[in-house]
Amino acid sequence: MTESAAPRNPRVVVITGAASGIGHATAALFQDLGDVVFGLDIAPTVPDGVTYVECNVADRSSVETAIATCVAEHARIDVLANIAGVVQFGRFETITDDEWDRVQAIDLKGPFLVMQTALPHVKACRGTIVNVSSVAGNKVQPYATAYVAAKGGLTAMTKGLALELAPDGVRVNAVCPGSVDTPIIAEVAARFPDDLDPRVMDRLMAMLPGEAITPAELGSSIVYLASPEARMISGAVLAFDGCMT
Repeated sequence: MTESAAPRNPRVVVITGAASGIGHATAALFQDLGDVVFGLDIAPTVPDGVTYVECNVADRSSVETAIATCVAEHARIDVLANIAGVVQFGRFETITDDEWDRVQAIDLKGPFLVMQTALPHVKACRGTIVNVSSVAGNKVQPYATAYVAAKGGLTAMTKGLALELAPDGVRVNAVCPGSVDTPIIAEVAARFPDDLDPRVMDRLMAMLPGEAITPAELGSSIVYLASPEARMISGAVLAFDGCMT
């Protein structure tokens, strides 16, 4: 009879965007593993058992307050997952300053602020960071310039930070989904202008996989990248896009 494995200590996991979609599913998966999970969002609809922490990731003061709340009891962050994000779709010439700034603030500045604020606590326990970027950050897409710029920046920041933090034993990776079965898909479809060039749209649609990935499937990949089994993976940018890229 083999001796059962000793139970592992619960990790402290911080997830942005935990109130819906990918973030919600990922928070539930870590919660099911018995980890201590903090869900950062502007809405309180996080999974049962996850501690909700109000946070606007685009605001430094809000981020600093939220991270302080997360570490107040445990003084550590083992896993940080940057999942909060917004989309943008439309012709380049119609992008307003406000729209551009909003996308960059949430999709690029947000992960920067959260990672920078949480980093001392992640370093202290040689933890790991997983960012949710997009295939749009690897292969440019038409009619989504602000989003492409933000996600391309996040992908590059992930790679650079992985190198910088390697001596500290901190791993940094990114997952890049294509179509994910979340309300964002409908939000994008609703923004399709009527006058888009059909030739460009045909190429765009040909790039999309035939089936959307579920939030839980993508969440499982985040859980894996944060696990000891992935200890030699850092600086990776993993595409979940049905061979799109």
